[in-house]
Amino acid sequence: MKSYSKAYPLAELRRFPGWAAAATPAERALADEEFGYLGEDLVVLADPIREEGVLFSEGTPEWREFCASVLGFEVPFDLARAETDQA
Repeated sequence: MKSYSKAYPLAELRRFPGWAAAATPAERALADEEFGYLGEDLVVLADPIREEGVLFSEGTPEWREFCASVLGFEVPFDLARAETDQA
């Protein structure tokens, strides 16, 4: 299980200009109202608990910027700190 992920409607994730070109075939079969789970590694999964169903895994600087500036995605401070303290 990922230590942190956040649910987003696929319609919101699909706003990323490079989404359609890099999305998996499984993602294309899903409706805009369904959810993808964006993890701390910036991979979008269908099931973050079992870490299954990769929907999008483009690790580009543009994707990182989109996640931060458009989606406002960030690991909450207390979780990030807890991971650092455990290391």
